[in-house]
Amino acid sequence: MGDDSITSEITDSLEGIVLTKEGKVPQKEIIFVMDADRASVLDEPVRLHILQILRSGIKDTITSKKKDENGDTIIRVRDVKRDALSVLEIVKLSVDCCGPDVEISKNQVYHHLPKLEEEGYVVKYGTVTTGKRTTDYWRRTAQGFVLTAGEWIGGSGTLAKKMTPFVEKMLETFDLKVPEKERKELIELMTKRTVKKAEWRTKIAELVKGDVADKMVLDQYETLVDYYAMGFKEYVDTVMRIREILFPDEPSI
Repeated sequence: MGDDSITSEITDSLEGIVLTKEGKVPQKEIIFVMDADRASVLDEPVRLHILQILRSGIKDTITSKKKDENGDTIIRVRDVKRDALSVLEIVKLSVDCCGPDVEISKNQVYHHLPKLEEEGYVVKYGTVTTGKRTTDYWRRTAQGFVLTAGEWIGGSGTLAKKMTPFVEKMLETFDLKVPEKERKELIELMTKRTVKKAEWRTKIAELVKGDVADKMVLDQYETLVDYYAMGFKEYVDTVMRIREILFPDEPSI
Protein backbone atom coordinates (compact mmCIF):
# COMPACT_ATOMS: atom_id res chain seq x y z
CA MET A 1 0.00 0.00 0.00
CA GLY A 2 1.05 3.61 -0.28
CA ASP A 3 3.59 5.17 2.06
CA ASP A 4 1.89 7.21 4.80
CA SER A 5 4.70 9.79 4.64
CA ILE A 6 3.94 10.62 1.01
CA THR A 7 2.29 14.00 0.64
CA SER A 8 -0.41 15.13 -1.75
CA GLU A 9 0.78 18.74 -1.43
CA ILE A 10 2.92 20.49 -4.04
CA THR A 11 6.53 20.11 -2.90
CA ASP A 12 9.44 22.51 -3.35
CA SER A 13 10.79 20.58 -6.35
CA LEU A 14 7.41 20.85 -8.09
CA GLU A 15 6.95 24.57 -7.46
CA GLY A 16 5.24 26.15 -10.46
CA ILE A 17 3.98 22.84 -11.83
CA VAL A 18 1.08 23.04 -14.27
CA LEU A 19 -1.21 20.14 -13.48
CA THR A 20 -2.94 18.18 -16.20
CA LYS A 21 -6.67 17.51 -16.08
CA GLU A 22 -5.86 13.98 -14.89
CA GLY A 23 -3.35 15.27 -12.36
CA LYS A 24 -6.07 17.29 -10.65
CA VAL A 25 -8.11 14.14 -10.01
CA PRO A 26 -7.50 12.85 -6.45
CA GLN A 27 -5.56 9.62 -6.28
CA LYS A 28 -7.67 6.60 -5.33
CA GLU A 29 -6.82 4.47 -2.30
CA ILE A 30 -7.17 1.05 -3.93
CA ILE A 31 -8.15 -0.17 -7.40
CA PHE A 32 -9.12 -3.80 -7.97
CA VAL A 33 -7.89 -4.97 -11.38
CA MET A 34 -10.26 -7.77 -12.40
CA ASP A 35 -9.82 -7.72 -16.18
CA ALA A 36 -7.28 -10.37 -17.24
CA ASP A 37 -6.02 -8.36 -20.23
CA ARG A 38 -5.50 -5.27 -18.12
CA ALA A 39 -3.73 -7.28 -15.42
CA SER A 40 -1.49 -8.94 -18.02
CA VAL A 41 0.00 -5.52 -18.80
CA LEU A 42 2.01 -5.94 -15.60
CA ASP A 43 3.36 -9.34 -16.68
CA GLU A 44 6.14 -7.22 -18.18
CA PRO A 45 8.54 -6.80 -15.19
CA VAL A 46 9.69 -3.29 -16.17
CA ARG A 47 6.12 -1.99 -16.00
CA LEU A 48 5.63 -3.53 -12.58
CA HIS A 49 8.90 -2.02 -11.38
CA ILE A 50 7.87 1.43 -12.61
CA LEU A 51 4.70 1.17 -10.51
CA GLN A 52 6.73 0.03 -7.49
CA ILE A 53 9.07 2.99 -7.84
CA LEU A 54 6.17 5.44 -8.10
CA ARG A 55 4.62 3.91 -4.98
CA SER A 56 7.85 4.29 -2.99
CA GLY A 57 8.24 7.95 -3.94
CA ILE A 58 11.22 10.25 -3.54
CA LYS A 59 12.42 12.54 -0.75
CA ASP A 60 11.49 16.20 -1.05
CA THR A 61 10.66 19.20 1.13
CA ILE A 62 7.82 21.65 1.67
CA THR A 63 8.84 25.15 2.71
CA SER A 64 6.36 27.47 4.40
CA LYS A 65 6.81 31.12 5.32
CA LYS A 66 4.82 33.31 7.68
CA LYS A 67 5.22 36.54 9.62
CA ASP A 68 5.34 36.51 13.40
CA GLU A 69 3.89 39.23 15.65
CA ASN A 70 7.08 41.28 15.22
CA GLY A 71 6.90 41.19 11.46
CA ASP A 72 9.82 38.79 11.13
CA THR A 73 9.61 36.02 8.55
CA ILE A 74 9.59 32.50 9.96
CA ILE A 75 10.65 29.82 7.50
CA ARG A 76 9.84 26.17 8.17
CA VAL A 77 11.10 23.31 6.02
CA ARG A 78 9.32 19.99 6.33
CA ASP A 79 10.78 16.72 5.02
CA VAL A 80 8.28 14.72 2.97
CA LYS A 81 8.10 12.24 0.12
CA ARG A 82 6.26 12.74 -3.16
CA ASP A 83 5.01 10.11 -5.57
CA ALA A 84 4.91 12.24 -8.71
CA LEU A 85 8.20 11.45 -10.45
CA SER A 86 10.01 12.39 -13.63
CA VAL A 87 11.44 9.78 -15.99
CA LEU A 88 14.99 10.49 -14.80
CA GLU A 89 13.91 10.10 -11.16
CA ILE A 90 12.31 6.74 -11.96
CA VAL A 91 15.57 5.59 -13.57
CA LYS A 92 17.65 6.85 -10.64
CA LEU A 93 15.48 5.10 -8.04
CA SER A 94 15.16 1.78 -9.88
CA VAL A 95 18.07 0.00 -8.15
CA ASP A 96 17.22 1.22 -4.64
CA CYS A 97 13.54 0.37 -5.05
CA CYS A 98 13.59 -2.97 -6.81
CA GLY A 99 16.93 -4.55 -5.91
CA PRO A 100 20.52 -4.58 -7.20
CA ASP A 101 19.60 -6.72 -10.21
CA VAL A 102 17.04 -4.21 -11.47
CA GLU A 103 18.20 -1.14 -13.33
CA ILE A 104 15.71 0.47 -15.67
CA SER A 105 16.94 2.60 -18.55
CA LYS A 106 15.47 5.91 -19.67
CA ASN A 107 14.42 4.38 -22.98
CA GLN A 108 12.57 1.57 -21.17
CA VAL A 109 10.62 4.06 -19.06
CA TYR A 110 9.65 6.13 -22.10
CA HIS A 111 8.66 2.93 -23.92
CA HIS A 112 6.41 1.52 -21.16
CA LEU A 113 4.78 4.64 -19.68
CA PRO A 114 2.27 5.06 -22.57
CA LYS A 115 0.91 1.53 -22.02
CA LEU A 116 0.64 2.07 -18.27
CA GLU A 117 -1.19 5.32 -18.97
CA GLU A 118 -3.48 3.70 -21.55
CA GLU A 119 -4.51 0.99 -19.07
CA GLY A 120 -5.18 3.46 -16.27
CA TYR A 121 -2.25 2.66 -14.00
CA VAL A 122 -0.55 6.06 -14.27
CA VAL A 123 -1.30 9.59 -15.40
CA LYS A 124 0.88 12.47 -16.48
CA TYR A 125 0.55 14.54 -13.31
CA GLY A 126 1.88 17.83 -14.64
CA THR A 127 4.77 19.75 -16.19
CA VAL A 128 7.42 21.96 -14.64
CA THR A 129 9.08 24.56 -16.88
CA THR A 130 12.53 25.84 -15.93
CA GLY A 131 13.88 28.27 -18.51
CA LYS A 132 13.70 26.45 -21.83
CA ARG A 133 13.50 23.02 -20.22
CA THR A 134 10.23 21.24 -19.49
CA THR A 135 9.93 18.17 -17.26
CA ASP A 136 6.88 15.93 -17.11
CA TYR A 137 5.93 14.17 -13.87
CA TRP A 138 4.01 10.91 -13.58
CA ARG A 139 1.88 9.50 -10.77
CA ARG A 140 -0.08 6.31 -10.08
CA THR A 141 -3.85 6.53 -10.32
CA ALA A 142 -4.12 4.65 -7.01
CA GLN A 143 -1.94 4.10 -3.97
CA GLY A 144 -2.54 0.37 -4.31
CA PHE A 145 -3.55 -2.01 -7.09
CA VAL A 146 -5.02 -5.41 -6.26
CA LEU A 147 -4.53 -7.82 -9.16
CA THR A 148 -7.05 -10.65 -9.28
CA ALA A 149 -5.57 -12.16 -12.45
CA GLY A 150 -2.34 -12.17 -14.42
CA GLU A 151 1.06 -13.85 -14.31
CA TRP A 152 2.12 -12.33 -10.97
CA ILE A 153 -1.02 -13.72 -9.32
CA GLY A 154 -1.78 -17.01 -11.03
CA GLY A 155 1.12 -17.80 -13.34
CA SER A 156 2.92 -20.83 -11.91
CA GLY A 157 6.17 -20.12 -13.79
CA THR A 158 6.55 -16.57 -12.51
CA LEU A 159 5.35 -17.49 -9.03
CA ALA A 160 7.84 -20.35 -8.78
CA LYS A 161 10.68 -17.90 -9.40
CA LYS A 162 9.35 -15.61 -6.67
CA MET A 163 8.51 -18.43 -4.28
CA THR A 164 11.99 -19.97 -4.16
CA PRO A 165 13.77 -16.98 -2.53
CA PHE A 166 10.68 -16.40 -0.35
CA VAL A 167 10.83 -19.94 1.06
CA GLU A 168 14.62 -19.86 1.44
CA LYS A 169 14.42 -16.62 3.43
CA MET A 170 11.60 -18.01 5.56
CA LEU A 171 13.63 -21.09 6.45
CA GLU A 172 16.63 -18.91 7.31
CA THR A 173 14.57 -16.64 9.54
CA PHE A 174 12.48 -19.21 11.40
CA ASP A 175 13.71 -22.32 13.19
CA LEU A 176 11.92 -24.76 10.91
CA LYS A 177 13.56 -28.16 10.43
CA VAL A 178 12.70 -28.84 6.80
CA PRO A 179 14.90 -31.53 5.19
CA GLU A 180 16.56 -30.61 1.91
CA LYS A 181 14.60 -33.32 0.08
CA GLU A 182 11.29 -31.69 1.10
CA ARG A 183 12.21 -28.11 0.22
CA LYS A 184 11.46 -28.57 -3.46
CA GLU A 185 8.07 -30.06 -2.60
CA LEU A 186 7.39 -27.17 -0.22
CA ILE A 187 8.07 -24.61 -2.96
CA GLU A 188 5.86 -26.52 -5.39
CA LEU A 189 3.02 -26.79 -2.87
CA MET A 190 3.17 -23.13 -1.86
CA THR A 191 3.14 -22.15 -5.54
CA LYS A 192 0.20 -24.49 -6.17
CA ARG A 193 -1.69 -22.99 -3.23
CA THR A 194 -1.23 -19.46 -4.56
CA VAL A 195 -2.25 -20.46 -8.09
CA LYS A 196 -5.40 -22.20 -6.79
CA LYS A 197 -6.26 -19.23 -4.62
CA ALA A 198 -5.95 -16.94 -7.63
CA GLU A 199 -8.87 -18.76 -9.27
CA TRP A 200 -11.27 -17.18 -6.78
CA ARG A 201 -9.81 -13.68 -6.41
CA THR A 202 -11.92 -12.13 -9.15
CA LYS A 203 -15.09 -13.69 -7.72
CA ILE A 204 -14.49 -12.04 -4.33
CA ALA A 205 -13.31 -8.74 -5.86
CA GLU A 206 -16.57 -8.50 -7.80
CA LEU A 207 -18.40 -8.31 -4.46
CA VAL A 208 -16.73 -5.00 -3.59
CA LYS A 209 -19.26 -2.16 -3.54
CA GLY A 210 -18.10 0.92 -5.47
CA ASP A 211 -14.79 2.71 -4.94
CA VAL A 212 -12.61 1.60 -2.06
CA ALA A 213 -11.56 4.38 0.30
CA ASP A 214 -10.18 2.37 3.22
CA LYS A 215 -6.97 0.33 3.37
CA MET A 216 -8.69 -2.08 5.77
CA VAL A 217 -10.71 -3.37 2.81
CA LEU A 218 -7.57 -5.05 1.47
CA ASP A 219 -7.21 -7.14 4.63
CA GLN A 220 -10.92 -7.94 4.52
CA TYR A 221 -10.60 -8.99 0.89
CA GLU A 222 -7.71 -11.37 1.65
CA THR A 223 -9.67 -12.81 4.59
CA LEU A 224 -12.71 -13.51 2.42
CA VAL A 225 -10.56 -15.17 -0.25
CA ASP A 226 -9.08 -17.41 2.47
CA TYR A 227 -12.50 -18.36 3.81
CA TYR A 228 -13.81 -19.10 0.32
CA ALA A 229 -10.77 -21.22 -0.56
CA MET A 230 -11.27 -23.44 2.47
CA GLY A 231 -14.39 -24.88 0.82
CA PHE A 232 -12.30 -26.76 -1.77
CA LYS A 233 -10.76 -30.11 -0.81
CA GLU A 234 -7.74 -29.87 -3.12
CA TYR A 235 -6.83 -26.49 -1.64
CA VAL A 236 -7.26 -27.72 1.94
CA ASP A 237 -5.20 -30.86 1.22
CA THR A 238 -2.41 -28.67 -0.19
CA VAL A 239 -2.41 -26.41 2.88
CA MET A 240 -2.39 -29.42 5.22
CA ARG A 241 0.59 -30.96 3.42
CA ILE A 242 2.45 -27.65 3.70
CA ARG A 243 1.70 -27.69 7.42
CA GLU A 244 3.04 -31.26 7.75
CA ILE A 245 6.33 -30.26 6.12
CA LEU A 246 6.75 -27.11 8.22
CA PHE A 247 5.52 -28.57 11.53
CA PRO A 248 6.11 -32.35 11.35
CA ASP A 249 5.91 -32.86 15.13
CA GLU A 250 2.62 -31.07 15.62
CA PRO A 251 -0.64 -33.07 15.79
CA SER A 252 -2.94 -32.82 12.79
CA ILE A 253 -6.70 -33.14 12.42
